Amino acid sequence: MRLILAAALLAYAPLARSSGENDEDTAVPGLIPAGSLMLFYDSTGPLSFVTMTPKDKPAGAPELGTVTGVSCQRGLSIPLSLDVRGTSITGAYGNGSFVKAVAQIRKDKPEAVGIYDVRTDMRVFSLLGIYRKLCTEVTARAFGAAKPS
Repeated sequence: MRLILAAALLAYAPLARSSGENDEDTAVPGLIPAGSLMLFYDSTGPLSFVTMTPKDKPAGAPELGTVTGVSCQRGLSIPLSLDVRGTSITGAYGNGSFVKAVAQIRKDKPEAVGIYDVRTDMRVFSLLGIYRKLCTEVTARAFGAAKPS
């Protein structure tokens, strides 16, 4: 019996990795989930974003401080029955991509010529599973143009 239990645990071990482990190998898009009967879906989500590190910042470029950009997707799911797992009509829209979040940073801080030390978060809001909002938040440090010598 112990041998069977040990074999089962060893077979399960590769599947039981912790969240965040080996994330560098995969990119999971942050697309808002869809329901059973899709009526409309026009949504963009983040996949990956390559950024500069503090050592890559140009020499002499002035610091502009911390900047933040947010982009969101929204979804609506209308249940067709009172059953929790019942069929529903759903729709999703919005641009929750890094591109839109960085565009917001550029709009808010036009003197910034680049960003580095970028951190991203996903924020989810759900109201009874009927209305959902999935936002990508980009926080970074910005720098301006280097002064000519």
